Amino acid sequence: MEKALYTPTPQNVKKFFETIQGLGIPPKVSNTYLPTIGFRSANDRYLVGVSKSLGFVDTAGKPTTKWRDFKDKDKAPKVMADAVKTAYADLYSTYPDADKKDDDTLQNYFARTSGVAESVARLMVRTFKNLCELADFEAVAEEEHVTTPTAPAGEKVGEIPPGVKPVTLNINIQLQLPATEDATIYEALFSALKKNLFP
Repeated sequence: MEKALYTPTPQNVKKFFETIQGLGIPPKVSNTYLPTIGFRSANDRYLVGVSKSLGFVDTAGKPTTKWRDFKDKDKAPKVMADAVKTAYADLYSTYPDADKKDDDTLQNYFARTSGVAESVARLMVRTFKNLCELADFEAVAEEEHVTTPTAPAGEKVGEIPPGVKPVTLNINIQLQLPATEDATIYEALFSALKKNLFP
């Protein structure tokens, strides 16, 4: 069952995360911290749970590296996109383009997978959508796209192109052997060489 990630005041989600970008990092994010930065409603307490679900705050309420990275406005959209895709992993496994889905599709999904009432499912949709407004999913998609090396037409990957001379590498190994009449010493040395140079 999908975890019910929402707040009764979804319009404050975006405002909250934009607010923390301009503030110092608190030692702990709790219900007593929220009023000090302007979020005084009892419903705003849900923001602590949202922050934990996104990985911005650990279970003890301490801000994580995601919180710190989000304060960098250049990194923030990608940080949020990563956090959203992780927090809503089940949703994205069903809809890889979940952030582009319409409200009805998302509401039906949340109601079905969470077993919540339609009113709560609507809040889940609005919470999700507000988080998506802070995220840059294109940046994440570009990182996830892995390219494989390609060769020009008519060539194979790893093949030396016409006109390019191959390089020959010679390695010269010199040994100073001890003066001895015991042939077994020489045999042991050459055996060791063969074993290590030609495995």
